[in-house]
Amino acid sequence: MTTFGFDKIILYSDDPRAVSEFYTRAAGLSFDRVEGTERYESVSDAKGTRIVIEAARPPLPRGRRECALSFCVSGIEAIAMRMREDGLDFGPILERPTGKFAALVDPDGRNVELWEPRASAARVEPPALVDKPAEVAPPPLVETPAEVPPPAFVDKPADVAPPPLVETPDIASAPAESSDKPAEAAEENAAPNDDKPAEASAEAPPPPPPMVTSPGPMITAARPTKFSMIAGGRLTLFGANFNEDCTVLIDGKPCPDISCKDAFTLDATLPPHPPGIVRIVVDNGQGGRAAIDVSYAEGPVIERFTPLEGSPRGGTEVVVEGRNFDKECRITFFANRAPEVIFESEKRLRFVTPPQDDLFHGELRVTNPDGLLSIAPDIFTYRLATPHIEEVSPATGLVAGDKRITITGVDFHPKCKVKFGSTEAIFTWKSPTTLDVITPRVESPGVVNIVIENPDGQVVTKEGAFKYDPEPTPPLLVEVRPSTGFCQGGQLIYLLGENFDAQTVVRIGEVRAISRTRSRKEIEVELPPRHEPGVVAVELTDKDGIVVRREDAFTYMARPAPRVDSVTPRNGPMVGGTKLVIEGEYFDQNCFLRIGGQAPKHVVVRGATMIETIAPPSRTSGFVDVEIGRGDSGVSVAKNAYRYDPSPAPMIESVSPNKGTVDGGTEVAIEGKNFVADSIVLFAGKSVGRVKFVSSTSLEVKSPAGKNGDMVDVVVRNPDGKEATAKRAFMYDARYRS
Repeated sequence: MTTFGFDKIILYSDDPRAVSEFYTRAAGLSFDRVEGTERYESVSDAKGTRIVIEAARPPLPRGRRECALSFCVSGIEAIAMRMREDGLDFGPILERPTGKFAALVDPDGRNVELWEPRASAARVEPPALVDKPAEVAPPPLVETPAEVPPPAFVDKPADVAPPPLVETPDIASAPAESSDKPAEAAEENAAPNDDKPAEASAEAPPPPPPMVTSPGPMITAARPTKFSMIAGGRLTLFGANFNEDCTVLIDGKPCPDISCKDAFTLDATLPPHPPGIVRIVVDNGQGGRAAIDVSYAEGPVIERFTPLEGSPRGGTEVVVEGRNFDKECRITFFANRAPEVIFESEKRLRFVTPPQDDLFHGELRVTNPDGLLSIAPDIFTYRLATPHIEEVSPATGLVAGDKRITITGVDFHPKCKVKFGSTEAIFTWKSPTTLDVITPRVESPGVVNIVIENPDGQVVTKEGAFKYDPEPTPPLLVEVRPSTGFCQGGQLIYLLGENFDAQTVVRIGEVRAISRTRSRKEIEVELPPRHEPGVVAVELTDKDGIVVRREDAFTYMARPAPRVDSVTPRNGPMVGGTKLVIEGEYFDQNCFLRIGGQAPKHVVVRGATMIETIAPPSRTSGFVDVEIGRGDSGVSVAKNAYRYDPSPAPMIESVSPNKGTVDGGTEVAIEGKNFVADSIVLFAGKSVGRVKFVSSTSLEVKSPAGKNGDMVDVVVRNPDGKEATAKRAFMYDARYRS
């Protein structure tokens, strides 16, 4: 094969194997299958375009293909003979100045052209099929006048009377008188009235020939011209006037499987025949015949093949012995492989087996350049290594089957078979050492053997490898309490029934839930969250994989917004700090709380109906709203639920000590009344920074820096703006050191 222009052509196919076999027969390509895939790659040592055939996903539509291919081949007539013998449609071979051409269509519908270039004009032999024009059957074979009586109206020469007869009055009524007479009598009566000599009557036009229904068949060429004496083959005749009634005869006997493609092409299957020239006759059933000669020869014969087995990895050298092998013969192995042939003599060939991972028993074909071939079916076996089972885990299961187990060992083939006793199992091939198997169902408990059989027939049996246990009592679900809950989840519900154990798995609405088996009759379940409300199923799965399912067993509801019913106490000072208890419904950890528009710093949810918090400070007195909400359900407002009472102004009773260092940092205790946690303290208008709230009557601060000898005011100011001032309550003295 010669190719131009590309390194690789990828063809997507609905049946890669069939397409690879087609191109092996048509173009002599050899394909390797990529392990574990539906991909075939052509194998060639020569530089040129490689063909890759890959499975199409999804299937290709008919009539739309990626490309058309053209292959340069040798021995196009031999290729045509082989493909016709295999039942493949091979079109006519056309002679052109540049060589021979034939058009085909591959199994996927692509157009394929084969062309065999003409080496030189001197080497082109004239077609043997067209140089015997004398062998076309002569017309006498067609004419059978005695069997076709002429119509009466044709044989009436008196109706074509000469002019003198027309002028005679007494003969004017002659046609009416002779209308009932036979044709012979009419001729006798007409003879005496003929004034012309006998020579003139001899020149009268002859009667028309018998009726002819259709022209006889014509043969211009036959392909191929040589056939195997052992196998015969498929013959294609080219010519004209062929029809469905035509038969093809060899030695006077009809050939089987005759197919008339059109008026110019006729196919038939030639049977085996002794060697020599044989005449092929086409009979149209109406007496029309045409003939042409073909030849039978012995062709190559396979007598011995060694060895008969080899590794699927290939590399086995095989010797083929027989007779009539041509130096240019070709070997086709397993239908889609074309290994390189080493020709030793006309009785001996050698080749090396290619790798194979699909079929393990296959045929060998030896094809000579003249198209004659020999087929040895199922002559070679790719022999795999003997499989071995090392471990089955787990080794027990229920008689109902459907349990996933793992079998480990060596030399498992992807197309092996796994049996539990006599029952075949479904499995997934992971590697040559690992199989994932689904146990089949059996009728009764007990121990069974596991059998693994590779495609080449090698079998391994592990005695008593798996134990089937009887069916246990399945769990029974009687009641779900409560049978409703909120979509947010987190609620505890209880399943009541029978035969529960610690390994029972609970699913609510197809979601696995956190559960705790409290007894064989009760399971505590934390309700999983769900996006939308609705009715769902509750499913229990026990340790043996038995599933108990109860449809419409639980209802998810949208959680309503939280609601405030009461606030205790109902009032407190503006400075805040009042401990509050808020009661209502539908509280949870996701709730938020605001009092007078401010969020408390400390909120404790005691349950779905109670929250504890501390009132934040307020700048104004009066009633405020209490708001509670959740992001997924909105906000609930309790109007005027809490009142801030006006706070009394703070009062300073003492500042101790009343002297300190000019550098600041002197620890000072301020005693008085109505102090709050957020009170601020000023020395001469300067903030002391951090204020330690001891109680409503005591604050502790550190003095800021000041000037020696200054007597400054001390101010305590509450968040509501009310303040107390102790005039000249603190003096800075340089004699003090911090």
